[in-house]
Amino acid sequence: MKRTIKKNVYTMLLAAALIIPVLVYISCASLESVVTEPSVSFENVSITRINFNSVDLNARLRIQNDNSFAIPFPEINWNLFVSDTSFLSGVVRNNNRIAARGSSMVDLPISVSYEGLFNTFAVLLNSDQAPYRIDMGVRFSIPMLESRTYNFSHSGSIPLLRMPSLSFSGIRFNTVSLSRVEFTLTWQMDNRNSFAINLEKLDYTFSVNHSPWTTGSAEHITLPARRVTQIPVTVNINSLSMIQDIAALAALGRSVNYTCTGGMSISPRLEGFENIAAINLPFNYSGTTNLRP
Repeated sequence: MKRTIKKNVYTMLLAAALIIPVLVYISCASLESVVTEPSVSFENVSITRINFNSVDLNARLRIQNDNSFAIPFPEINWNLFVSDTSFLSGVVRNNNRIAARGSSMVDLPISVSYEGLFNTFAVLLNSDQAPYRIDMGVRFSIPMLESRTYNFSHSGSIPLLRMPSLSFSGIRFNTVSLSRVEFTLTWQMDNRNSFAINLEKLDYTFSVNHSPWTTGSAEHITLPARRVTQIPVTVNINSLSMIQDIAALAALGRSVNYTCTGGMSISPRLEGFENIAAINLPFNYSGTTNLRP
């Protein structure tokens, strides 16, 4: 009797050992026949914003779900290489689901700081473009697809913008008399870029020995590429009291202290990016000068 029971148990275990793999195989095969593999395609990489401080890229993927049920949003890993060296990386996750028989556009926003770029890659300091590559890997938390990674790669170049440098050349007196005072204030702008820059407006206040002498502005000036541009502004003073004060200072023959404060608004004239917002930069210069012409 005991031998019969043992034999029956052994037979049942043997049968289970043979049947379970078959059932697992059938279940997997059935699951594969039920789940349709989603389609993942690379769309493009675009520049969404650019200025003298940074450039924003956006990599876009399309995911198509042909199943009759919604599927989880995938995990997307990305890595930005500059000059074949890893520079930035990230992971995109969310709790959304991709609708049944629907598609979804997935954006991967990437912001690149020019300061970080130049500090990391000194070789780019004299370049107009930075070569880049974005590697992307897409993984779904779906049975039968968890070990699958959809890989994409895109190469391109990033325009390199450099902030122009502004300097104040000082004041030159053209005429100092009891009837008229005329002088010229001169700034110079060094544009090291391969494209022209719009100086939309330069506002200034000029003071001597803490006394305001004049305020004004210069507008709509084009700064050519790779050139230093002089920006002279001639000022005439007709106020009798100010002329008398200036003439008295000139008669003493001493140097005077001056300050020139204000701000400028500039924007790059970069082909293909006509709607770049202007940026405003303040300035504050001081020094000494002689009032004689």
